[in-house]
Amino acid sequence: MRVWLYSRLSRDDDEEQNSLINQQKIIREYAEKHDFEIVGESFDDNVSGMSLSRKGIFEITDAIEAKLIDAIIVKDLSRLGRHETETAAYIEYTRKKEIHIFSATEGIDTLDENNRLVISVKGIFNDMYVRDIARKVSAGMLQKQKEGLVITPPMGYFKDKNTGEVVIVEEHAQIVRRIFELYLEGYGVKSIAKMFNDEGIKSAGYYQKKLYGKRLGHNKPEIGHKYLWDNTGVKRILQNEFYAGTLVCHKTYTSKITHIRKDIPEEEQYRHENAVPAIVSREIWEQAQFLLSTKPKKNVRASNKNPCHRYAGLIKCGDCGSSFVCRTRKWRNQPPRYEYTCNGYHRYGKEHRTSHRIGEKTLDELIYNELLSMRRLAYESYQKADKQLQKWQKSKPTTEKQIIYLKEQLEQRKSDQEEILLERIRDKAHADVYSKMLEDCEKDIESLSQKIIAFQDIAKTVKKRKKDLQSSLKLMDSIIEEGAISNTHLRMLIDEIIIYDEDGTLRIKIVLNGDFNTHFDLYDSDGNLIDTIGNPTKHPKFKELTFAQVLECYHEPKKISAE
Repeated sequence: MRVWLYSRLSRDDDEEQNSLINQQKIIREYAEKHDFEIVGESFDDNVSGMSLSRKGIFEITDAIEAKLIDAIIVKDLSRLGRHETETAAYIEYTRKKEIHIFSATEGIDTLDENNRLVISVKGIFNDMYVRDIARKVSAGMLQKQKEGLVITPPMGYFKDKNTGEVVIVEEHAQIVRRIFELYLEGYGVKSIAKMFNDEGIKSAGYYQKKLYGKRLGHNKPEIGHKYLWDNTGVKRILQNEFYAGTLVCHKTYTSKITHIRKDIPEEEQYRHENAVPAIVSREIWEQAQFLLSTKPKKNVRASNKNPCHRYAGLIKCGDCGSSFVCRTRKWRNQPPRYEYTCNGYHRYGKEHRTSHRIGEKTLDELIYNELLSMRRLAYESYQKADKQLQKWQKSKPTTEKQIIYLKEQLEQRKSDQEEILLERIRDKAHADVYSKMLEDCEKDIESLSQKIIAFQDIAKTVKKRKKDLQSSLKLMDSIIEEGAISNTHLRMLIDEIIIYDEDGTLRIKIVLNGDFNTHFDLYDSDGNLIDTIGNPTKHPKFKELTFAQVLECYHEPKKISAE
């Protein structure tokens, strides 16, 4: 009889009793004892028995279909599989093909009708065993997640098994920092992956194997063992909040019915701030998340070798709706100059569209000046908030007395409500009158409750506003000190730029992210700012204005009209 030997070692098995070498020795001795001809052998190492999608099983199936074997030998039926339904289905498949499955230690032959009941019972117990382990492991893991215990940290960290301390591995952390730096500079995830592969930098899996001996999954293709970077690998590092020092647990779960992994709502996740030392700052991580979410919406793409252009995806033609493309102008020994033109102009020609050409440097100057204006307004608001807080602190005793008075009124109205309810029960003839009194009472209770909350929240609201403004001022000051707006800060500040062209004069509408006051800038014929209007209809020169927009500015000041 031609036989195939099969062995399997799972993650949860006792390696001493069920090691692959021990299994192979037992089944080989069984084959030799019965004078079977061994025509093939396969095994699966570190693979769960809850699925038959395994390399070793695929090899057996191929041998059966090719009619190369008459029987399969396993140490016990749990080595074939532990999933009750899937294992029973596979055994039924081998029966139809008239293939024996011999269990060396249990004395079972699946083609023997007398063994059907025993096989069914063992299938149930094998399934129950692994599910019981899964429940215990799941419960233990959930408790560890609640406590914020780090199991295996990602690339860039190392966990000491003895002390449980998580430390930064500087050599690996440099790669992580570089990924964030390149992405914030405008490089795409595909560009970063290609750059690292060209430089011979191994992917995260290589460093995990180096530190922990962590192997790739059995289902990974051969090329995976070269440890090359891909888009997903780079993106996972950018999205991982662990690098900002925060451990987030219980983010996904796998359905026991469909085996599909699903996300868990953020409010049900377990967050542990400052759980580990940060490799990148919170500010850098949040900037990366902002770009990850906005770049696809703006259709921003970088080439394989260069970062995306500074205003890519931000500029739109106000006349035809086309996006703008960047053109690099080079003049002998001069540094390259970047200009943005309407894509409709390139697509349909100058007979139908104008170029709407504008220089990157011009846009930078306009937006930087707008930032200075925003900083001035933010500082004025901060001073107002500070005065409001000081005013509230002086009137705090009066406010507290007012709260006490309102609470007393509230209790009185609640008491009135109870008395009115009793009267309505006793005096049914005038129920409508009492119902109207109850409605008035409920309105008073609602009004008094809101007033109390408003008084109690005054300090909290003013303090929060002051803190937010202080944070905004700090950020704007850091940008202004640098003398230029970085690519990331630019995208966080600007929602879109819309450019119009009428008679060779450009009009630019710059829409900012967030709620800002609308204003209009007037320029003279030399391009100098002569006035800023909060409400243009009240300005004496309003009738001379041709357009109204968030920000008025021009590419070639010499062409600017009296507006």
